[in-house]
Amino acid sequence: MAVQIQNLNPQISNPPSEPQTSSITQARCALCGLPATRHLTETFNGELLAFCCYGCRHIYEVVGPELAKGVDLRQAIGRAGLDLNAPCCRGAIHGDPAKEAARLLSRLMLNAFLAMMVMALSLALYSDFFFTSWGQLGQGTRSMLQAIAMLFATPAVLLLALPILEDAIFTFQVYRRLTTSALIAIGSLAAYGLSVYASFIGQGQVYFDTATMTLLLVTLGRWLDAKTQVESAQALDELLARAPAEASLITPSLAPSPSKGEGWGGAETRVPVDQLQVGDRIRVRPGENFAVDGRVISGEGSVDEASITGEAAPAYKGPGQTVYAGTSNLDGSFVVETTQVGEERVMGKLVRLLDEARLYRAPIERLADRVAGYFVPLVIVLGLATFGYWTWQASFEQGLMNGLAVLLIACPCALGVSTPLAIWAGLGRAARQGVLIRDSVTLEKLARIRRVFFDKTGTLTTGQSTLAEIVVRRPGDGDERPGKMFPAVVSSQQSAANSVELLQIAASLEHGSEHPLARSIQAAAATQNLLLLPVENFRAMPGLGVSGTVAGQTVWVGSWRLVEQQGLLLPADLRAERQRLEQRGVTVIHVGWDGLVQGLLGLAETIRPAAAPALAEMKRQQLEVRVLTGDSAAAGTALARQLGVPVQSELLPHDKVKLIEQSEAAGPVAMVGDGLNDAPALARASVGVALGCGADVTREAADVSLLGTDLAQITWTLALAQRVYRTIGWTLTQAFAYNVIGIGLAMAGFLHPVLAAAAMVVSSLVVVGNSLRIFRF
Repeated sequence: MAVQIQNLNPQISNPPSEPQTSSITQARCALCGLPATRHLTETFNGELLAFCCYGCRHIYEVVGPELAKGVDLRQAIGRAGLDLNAPCCRGAIHGDPAKEAARLLSRLMLNAFLAMMVMALSLALYSDFFFTSWGQLGQGTRSMLQAIAMLFATPAVLLLALPILEDAIFTFQVYRRLTTSALIAIGSLAAYGLSVYASFIGQGQVYFDTATMTLLLVTLGRWLDAKTQVESAQALDELLARAPAEASLITPSLAPSPSKGEGWGGAETRVPVDQLQVGDRIRVRPGENFAVDGRVISGEGSVDEASITGEAAPAYKGPGQTVYAGTSNLDGSFVVETTQVGEERVMGKLVRLLDEARLYRAPIERLADRVAGYFVPLVIVLGLATFGYWTWQASFEQGLMNGLAVLLIACPCALGVSTPLAIWAGLGRAARQGVLIRDSVTLEKLARIRRVFFDKTGTLTTGQSTLAEIVVRRPGDGDERPGKMFPAVVSSQQSAANSVELLQIAASLEHGSEHPLARSIQAAAATQNLLLLPVENFRAMPGLGVSGTVAGQTVWVGSWRLVEQQGLLLPADLRAERQRLEQRGVTVIHVGWDGLVQGLLGLAETIRPAAAPALAEMKRQQLEVRVLTGDSAAAGTALARQLGVPVQSELLPHDKVKLIEQSEAAGPVAMVGDGLNDAPALARASVGVALGCGADVTREAADVSLLGTDLAQITWTLALAQRVYRTIGWTLTQAFAYNVIGIGLAMAGFLHPVLAAAAMVVSSLVVVGNSLRIFRF
């Protein structure tokens, strides 16, 4: 398949000899021009384009209409509200981030030599040791040293100051605000220009050392920032690299194989993963990584899923269970049927959403931008005022030095650098733990969560209920009606036969439902080898149950609310049995037809082992925890005793939504569920958390998706979000104190511009280093 290459980055051009179309393996990203090694393609306006990452593809989707109108790429990115410092945006504007970091390092090495030479010459010029008493010869020597210093300083300023000035102009064009780059460019170029003027007229001091060392230190900080972003992007690439490039494809044959399944006894062929399709079967041997998401057909063993789910303990996998690309086969030999390939694999979805999440700025980042927009002009005003005051009180040179010190000491890096860096670190650390946070806005909401509501089924329970008891109505009980049975099914003369009939009918109706309890009823029927009956007019009623027609009779299967809604009569003996089952904490399913509840199914749900400790830890952290369930009040009371938290029972889906709306009046609320039957509540909550997403990592209702089922991850995620925003709060406080003290000292004349620049770089390193500590959380 050929891919039409369209390079939108004017700074990156394809070699003249390169054809306009190439195979995907040789394609370059249509946005930034980098090699499209991930083989991501998308069709835009009938043209198939390749992209190097999900972030670039998403940017293209957002800015494509603007580009079609002839708008400059950088302007389009800024208008779309994307973060220009995000790796993909920087790549689109400046080229390969790794090459950008390499270019900065090369400039640093060259300018370090030039700066040392300038500093050595400046030492002699400042001391006047060699020519204080030389008269005219001394003045000539001074002029010669100044000319040599200018010779070394000029390339240093051109290499380092012009890119900073260009960045300041570009940012102003896009956002209409000045940044730190403007302060640095104004200060360093002013020092250089004044020095050149003094050198030509032969009067006054030169400050080539101030200009070169300032630019050197600032560029050092920018190189460290670029290097950090490259390493952050490499962490995502390493996750994708865990999936092997080739897999052992089992070629189907006509001869059946007992170990591999009918029609799958053919030879194995090593093929590129890109060639695998859904339905293909591959063999994965011990020590190999899984190349695709799939379902185990044969084989069993332990699989290390830490890279996907964050759970350290190996998971047992057997026939019918799901495995994920990038996880490691520890000791089994598996035949796996492919269910997801390419970017539809869990790891692809995870990286894609994380790439896209890092493109947008959180509210606190936008606030920081606004503050920085006022901060920089204020610093310029203070610098000019300092220059004027000291020129009046002392001399022009003293005014210039103090004014430059004010410009160079100012450091809003906590706003412009460390704040987004802390958020990116938080999103990346969560992803490595198997927790996908949809965007930076969600991360900010998580930090303020003090109330957490839980759904019960599939969340606090394993979702794999077992049929504990079947209770059948005694013939003749109730309103004297015999209760019409189904002669086509089994005999209705004995209680045992009625139990089988009741289960068979219930399983037939629940076959059309995806509720966890429905799967448990189907599993119980399958254990007894019961055939499913034809069902017509099937209808699922959220929070109530299901109904349908079996053998011409309308049957209802569901909760007590369904019984009340349909006006079914509950005989006295079944009423007593229901109360007994509910007091035991068993979920009761009613099965009725012909106006009567004919029997009860008691389903015992298994509480997750980690549920009680996780809820206790949340309470210890002073979080308000509640369980929302549709179970009866008696079952809810039993569950509350078992978990030690309040349980609100007999809630329909819309009741949960209403309760969340009422609770949000007192602050943000997180709702934790499985993302399926509780989707309305997840969507309405401030933050919806879906547990055990597995392959369905992009559930629309969820703001946070946990790939595993460890409830302790929820507490960890909340703690991570709080840590991120504590870090941001600390850096903002530190930056405020630093700028107040530093600018005050500079205005008072106690800081040389070089020391001011060094202090700015040290401050930047401190706040950046503090943000990067989040990766070790």
